[in-house]
Amino acid sequence: MSITGWRMKYHKSSVKVALFGTCRIAFTRNHFSCTDFDNAISFVHTTKEILQLFRFITRQIEIPDSVNRYCFRTSLLNRQPLAWSGVFLEQFREADLFLIEICSVTKYLYQGYYMHHLATDRRHDFYKQTPEQIIRETVVSYQDRQEIEQDISEIMNFIHPRKMLIVSHINAPVTSGYSDPPVGKGKKVMRWIRDCFSPASGASPEDPLTPLQGNIARRAALIDLLRGVSQKKGIPFLDPSMLLKRYRMKRILQVEKSGLPISHYTNYGGKVAGRLYAAEIKKIMGLP
Repeated sequence: MSITGWRMKYHKSSVKVALFGTCRIAFTRNHFSCTDFDNAISFVHTTKEILQLFRFITRQIEIPDSVNRYCFRTSLLNRQPLAWSGVFLEQFREADLFLIEICSVTKYLYQGYYMHHLATDRRHDFYKQTPEQIIRETVVSYQDRQEIEQDISEIMNFIHPRKMLIVSHINAPVTSGYSDPPVGKGKKVMRWIRDCFSPASGASPEDPLTPLQGNIARRAALIDLLRGVSQKKGIPFLDPSMLLKRYRMKRILQVEKSGLPISHYTNYGGKVAGRLYAAEIKKIMGLP
């Protein structure tokens, strides 16, 4: 189809957007018809979780109930395994653009499957549902640059020839009333940051070995990594942190309970974030 024909198609019908991420990208629904993978199956945070969800939806893998019960957010909320549905596959095939939010490098691996962090993270009450054996045997580790880049290439292969937009987490200064993540894993996190942006990795001197003081360090590192990988692969990339230049933080971001990083938009913040995502999607799809 020619570019002119492509644009005419989307002038006449709505774009179907597949949402793979968290509640932060759900406000895209205010502007486009979207899939229901987030609410019906799970919020996903890492490239590994995204690929696992792709394979589950397309029936490339079947996840045993004993694991399914703890690797999907909806399974945790409903306290029962999630059954596959043909509706999932239909929505996946109908999507015109995939909005992919990558907001973490922390992966929770149990018997070859990637668990939802709520199932094992003791900062949340959901872990109390999880059998002690799963918590004990879940291996927590951090992705490096090479792994994330390889995963993004695989995500592209799943989606081709359809469009994709990669979105990062929002990175805000940590100020009074807002909480920074616990420091228990700080050494591992900082080692990951150094590995990602060492000269051997091909990073430029401008890469933030030490991000701006007061910001969440690992988010800043991941945002820069995603920006670089997206540019290299020709994928549109959006960092919603730009909203902090336009709006006061307390107006768009909620205060989290102690020990948790800034993660949620206020209702107003969600609306402006939704407009930001929608504007980028329109640009990608050639819409006015």
